Amino acid sequence: MKKHISILALVLSFAVFQGCGSKTETNDQEKAEAELVKTNNAELVSAKKEKLAKERAEKAEQRSQAILAKAKLSASYKDALGKLVYYKAEVDPSYTGGQNELAKFLRDNLKYPQEAKDNNIEGTVFVDFVINENGKVRDVVASDVVGEDVDLSLKEEAVRVVAAMPGWKAGTQHGKPVDASFSIPITFELAN
Repeated sequence: MKKHISILALVLSFAVFQGCGSKTETNDQEKAEAELVKTNNAELVSAKKEKLAKERAEKAEQRSQAILAKAKLSASYKDALGKLVYYKAEVDPSYTGGQNELAKFLRDNLKYPQEAKDNNIEGTVFVDFVINENGKVRDVVASDVVGEDVDLSLKEEAVRVVAAMPGWKAGTQHGKPVDASFSIPITFELAN
């Protein structure tokens, strides 16, 4: 009888051991699959960011070329109030503190619209505006690029933030401060 009990105990321990082993294997397999999914997601996010950055750079270059073409035809235009505005001044306006401070201002003040966030909407909004001779931002508009369908809430937020910008250093023409047009891309990208 003791022999039967010992054999039964041995069989039960073997079954328990095998059961634990398969659970461990299942857990290991699940962990491996989860790591694979994370890796794939990270690669997709990275590829998406690269694509967005490339598209933004291409559009910015196209816009820059279009502004230069306008400037070649006529260096300036008169706005609705009759003020002379340069497409491209000899010295362009610059954000006080430089590009890093401009990026910091946008990062600190831009709020992703909740509706766009809820609907996973991303995109780049080009905002056109004028820096007047005193360095103040005026005439802020979200540019509608042909073939682009950027969400209205993203455009509204981009315009709000640019209109709220503190003073710039005005552009100059023949050494004198002038009103000059300027354009910046603002990219709305969801963090994954």
